[in-house]
Amino acid sequence: MAASSSSGSSFTSSSLGRPPTYGQPYASPIDSTWTPISGASTISALTSEASAPHASLHPLDLGPPGYQATITLFENTPNERTVYLGPWEVVGSEQRRVLWQCSYQSELLEHFLPSDVPADIFPHTLHGRHRPYTDPCELELFISFREPHRVRYTTGEGVVIHDHLTEVKYDFTTVESSLRFQGDVRRKDLVDYYDVDVVWSDVHGRTDGFGNVRGMGLVQRLKLWRDRYSTYHSLTVFANRAGGRQYREYEIHNFEGELRNRDDRHRQVRLTVRGSRRCSAPDSASRSRFALPHRMRSRVRSGSQSGGSLSEATSSFGSLDMKYLGIQFSKREDYRKFIEGWVMAHSSDSEFHGIPFPPHHVELPSPQILPGEMWELPSPDITRGLQPVAEPPDSSESVSPT
Repeated sequence: MAASSSSGSSFTSSSLGRPPTYGQPYASPIDSTWTPISGASTISALTSEASAPHASLHPLDLGPPGYQATITLFENTPNERTVYLGPWEVVGSEQRRVLWQCSYQSELLEHFLPSDVPADIFPHTLHGRHRPYTDPCELELFISFREPHRVRYTTGEGVVIHDHLTEVKYDFTTVESSLRFQGDVRRKDLVDYYDVDVVWSDVHGRTDGFGNVRGMGLVQRLKLWRDRYSTYHSLTVFANRAGGRQYREYEIHNFEGELRNRDDRHRQVRLTVRGSRRCSAPDSASRSRFALPHRMRSRVRSGSQSGGSLSEATSSFGSLDMKYLGIQFSKREDYRKFIEGWVMAHSSDSEFHGIPFPPHHVELPSPQILPGEMWELPSPDITRGLQPVAEPPDSSESVSPT
């Protein structure tokens, strides 16, 4: 059964009857023969002949009204072009992909996701420090992926213009549409995001042997998610300082709810793993316990994925392969937001007593009972296969002599 999710918003086609003609870069929107040397003559010609129509004028395309994102194909090549994207829909179960309705409705862009497991897809956004002159919340407008994805772009005439693996980078028009897109791709709602200076654990120390700050993730954006099916919450962060440079995801119900180790002055918290104080098994034994679930999960990956993002090797019914997770936030505002969000998320997850739903749970409708129909089970035939049994004579009745 194919599952789908869409942007669910209206999209109006451009008033132009046909897509714009894509020319060479750095061409003038007025005259394709314009060069920097001929700029002065072009200006004088326009001034003297303002009333006369120009023979080489082309319609200026400002993008369709209501487009929600753009993507650049053939970037840094002579064939570079910007595609305006409208509503999207995530379809498929074994081969998941995002279907984008392009600027002129007849065009189609397909973004093939490299894994059929939604939780294994990680949209990447930057820390506020990477663009210091941009509002931190606006950095959610720029979404990329850490590994190449396949993108196919087809024109209205059915001509395939692009069909290769490429670095996918979206530029959204609103933060709301960006958050909704990330949620549709992962089947998890993006509750909030926080800029962090460093994320570390007892396995990946905060500093190295020389005292330099290292951790597992340095200057990254931490995100809080809520699963659309189980309503469980999780945290994701890009571990750019750990081996493999992959995303890590941690289920909140695996941690203690009370934040005992808080440092408000330095904007630091330590999330204590459940049972870590009672369990003193060596690290090697702990790692072996989660080797099997990690291998089992990797089997359901799509064959087109060549690596990249992986979730933290955890057991849905067990604990993490560490004792605590430390986080230092970049701003005090994000620190306060996280404390409030943590209390809300952990309280919500605790209502299920720490027993999560089965992973990748799928429910199929009954093929026999359809909506609006009455289904009556046949009553069993009690007479079929049963022989009549004679009742014994009553003891009060007298027996007649023969």
